[in-house]
Amino acid sequence: MERPTGAVAVKLDADILLNRARAAQAARDPRFVPEALTHGPRPQMLIAVDRGNAAVVNGEGVGEVEQDDDRIDVWFTHEGFWDTVELTLEDLNEAATEETIDLADGIRRFGDRLDLNHHSWFGRYDRDHRPA
Repeated sequence: MERPTGAVAVKLDADILLNRARAAQAARDPRFVPEALTHGPRPQMLIAVDRGNAAVVNGEGVGEVEQDDDRIDVWFTHEGFWDTVELTLEDLNEAATEETIDLADGIRRFGDRLDLNHHSWFGRYDRDHRPA
């Protein structure tokens, strides 16, 4: 399936993102073991969707849109399973790099599910806004 192009995302620094997620989760739960949280599917990308809302989408085409309180659930791996950690837009801005990537290239290619994930996010992409 041919993927449309032109949905430009900002690549997020995976290590900064992981460190921010570990700190955020440790602040919420004193029993949390930081080493149990590892990278989620990469790359993690920040895009604008739905008239200027920020969203983080990963290399599997799985992502979340910012909530009303300027927070976004970001996907990581926790003890071998995918799980989200709520991060602030400030956390994401800290992890933002100067590098951009087309969503069509950032979501891996391996079957219909990934193509459908791409088309879903591409349809929500907001060309008139840049992420945070």
